Amino acid sequence: MIRSLLGFLLILVVVIASTLYISLYLSLGDKKTEGSVHGLTEEVQIATDQFGVPIITTASHLDGFRALGYVTARDRLFQMDLLRRRSAGRLSEIFGDSMVAVDMEQRILGFERVARETAQRLPVAQWEVLAAYADGVNSAMEGMSVAPFEFLVLGYRPQRWRIEDSLLIVLSMFQDQSNSAGEERMLSVMEQALPPEVYQFLTPMTDSYSQAVLGEEFSTDDYQVPVESLVSLLKQQVRSPEEQTAIVQPHRMRAASNAWAVAGTKTKDGRAILANDMHTSISVPNIWYRCRLKFGENDIAGVSLPGTPLIVAGASRYLAWGMTALVADVLDLVKIQVNPEDPNEYWTLDGWKPFDVRKELIQIKGGETHEMDVKTTIWGPIARQLLIDHPVAIRWTALDADAVNVGLLDIYSAKTLEEGVAIMNNTGGPPLNAILADDAGRIAWTTMGRLPSRRGFDGMTSRSWSDGSAEWMGYLVPEQLPRIIDPAEGFVVNANNRSVDQHYPFTVGHAFTNGYRAYRITERLQAMDPINEDEMFRLQLDTKAGIYGYYRDIALSVLNADLLTKRPELQQIRHYLEQWNGYANDGSQGLALLIQFRMALAQALLEPLLHACRILDKEFEYGWVHLDIPLQALLREKNLELLSNQEAMRYSDWDAFLLTVLEQTAQKLMIQHSVKSLTALTWGKVNIANYVHPLSQGIPGMTSLLDLPRDSLPGCDFCIRVNDESFGATKRLVISPQHWEDGILHIPGGQSGHPLSKHYKDQHRYWVNGQPIHFASEAYQYSLKLLPAVRSRNN
Repeated sequence: MIRSLLGFLLILVVVIASTLYISLYLSLGDKKTEGSVHGLTEEVQIATDQFGVPIITTASHLDGFRALGYVTARDRLFQMDLLRRRSAGRLSEIFGDSMVAVDMEQRILGFERVARETAQRLPVAQWEVLAAYADGVNSAMEGMSVAPFEFLVLGYRPQRWRIEDSLLIVLSMFQDQSNSAGEERMLSVMEQALPPEVYQFLTPMTDSYSQAVLGEEFSTDDYQVPVESLVSLLKQQVRSPEEQTAIVQPHRMRAASNAWAVAGTKTKDGRAILANDMHTSISVPNIWYRCRLKFGENDIAGVSLPGTPLIVAGASRYLAWGMTALVADVLDLVKIQVNPEDPNEYWTLDGWKPFDVRKELIQIKGGETHEMDVKTTIWGPIARQLLIDHPVAIRWTALDADAVNVGLLDIYSAKTLEEGVAIMNNTGGPPLNAILADDAGRIAWTTMGRLPSRRGFDGMTSRSWSDGSAEWMGYLVPEQLPRIIDPAEGFVVNANNRSVDQHYPFTVGHAFTNGYRAYRITERLQAMDPINEDEMFRLQLDTKAGIYGYYRDIALSVLNADLLTKRPELQQIRHYLEQWNGYANDGSQGLALLIQFRMALAQALLEPLLHACRILDKEFEYGWVHLDIPLQALLREKNLELLSNQEAMRYSDWDAFLLTVLEQTAQKLMIQHSVKSLTALTWGKVNIANYVHPLSQGIPGMTSLLDLPRDSLPGCDFCIRVNDESFGATKRLVISPQHWEDGILHIPGGQSGHPLSKHYKDQHRYWVNGQPIHFASEAYQYSLKLLPAVRSRNN
């Protein structure tokens, strides 16, 4: 009986597995040789190279975008659907109640409304392109005999694609690149909880690397410690019972992209060359879709954002362009005063005004519906979370339809550098740095996206706008946006660092990324002569991590000869650190300890200064981007009075404190990685990829098929090649207009979102190993012919 039951179960498992595999295979649609598309005016030919990259050839640009929508949906439909759902707050419909909280946050923002209003205000030419793209997506869906496997697993069919859906995805990218609400909350709590001089000390606006890139003087040695104020604060501190987690957290990387361009004066034949490696969380499939469009006299190639016709980084035969996050401050949390006699009213310059309320219905998989009321003000919607016991309204360019468009489409037909700069300056959407290179050997840097013009405040912390003393007075006009054209140095660089000097009259942002990456790129470009594409690509793979040299010097100074004579067991720590080569390579020793040592020092020295913040806000965390400036100032001070009262009594001198932190960190590191000796911990054994498909954890036995390999990763958070388990370069591009044959472009994973496609992971080994793939291959593998769809008489 038991044997028969086991046999039946085995057969059942085989049948289920076979059915799943057959469904997977039938949903593989990248080998069709012919398709039909609504709206096409003539036949379109699509060749495909050895990596599955489509080359679309047509006479009409709108037909080209219809074809792009078709092939992108063929390869990435579930990803596109997930992106629009995430933005609109509709994940609960397919994943259930676990996503209700996420959907609620998105419904408060109201991106569906913004997308609808934006679609109504778009210039006709932009609207037509989005409509053509939607025609292609919908035609691809209609031609699928079996839906992509994710839809089969989750049990639903995707809805038709709309113009608004492409705009929802633009808004999703907007959210990823410019949501600074967390930083404003942190700074607002600090401003209220701490003495002014302590607040200023803990929130420096720059660092020595950024200043060096700008040619300004700034020395961390001159950064003054307000000793008297800090000692007084420490004596008053009482640890909050709410402190279950560390107050000081590693800075969460909002941005880690690099872009630079060299002018013809620095190359052998006078060509300008662009390099761009955009870094975000690495998804499966990758966030970018490689493509090439040839229509009329235009020939454009690069990476598009699935669900949109935007080639975010790439080249024509006249211009090359790349992007990094500007890290601009385009969001403010407006403090709201609620009427104590009527909670449905708030105070404005014109007196009490009733909240507008809209009802949101969140459909949950299984049939339930969650209702929520969203209160809105003249400044924006009310956030779910109070800020220091006050409601706050979200004023954000992403919520203004006038600040959103797809003007980047115009770059495809631009012929000159000046045209390219003007197009970038007039493009709405996420605030970005744009680096350009043209076919005449010229280069430029500028910005895109709307920047608010503030009056009465700088935007760092939350303020009330109700008395009219603080407000946005529209946006900076394109002529006011910063730009550098034809720099004397022969190159431009941006790595999310501050690129405007102290003379620029407008506020761009506050929390620009540490300037080390920009400094390192600048240092290498100055030393290169002449420069070519291969050298630019190798620079994208640079793993020098100079920031950690400071912390190694501190550790080695403590582990001196006298101490090692008394405690020879510490020799392994010294040896481990001495072996560090200054880089974050797979085989690098020492780096794993230095990264943890830096954070342990930050928690030991900065956390006692921030207890008042946790008392004021039980969820407060400090992760300022420039925390190394106050941290290193305290380390130079070597004053035991600057430790917490309990800690200060434990140590005879400063070195004893440093040694304790170092030893404890080393022990924790070995326990964490289950090793008996530090020498076993090379960087490649610590920094392991974890790039997962959104469904892999929910389908037993599918992890190895759906997820990318768990490779050892060179690179770290403070080097050009930024890499951690879930964050890295989502593409590497090196290109010169008119010289595509020397260009390079690769992405993690591959073109296809289907795990049985040979193009699901075929670029990944190149990406992991830092091997180039041609920017635009002429080696075609197969072709697809798209024909105008014949409408039925009933339509």
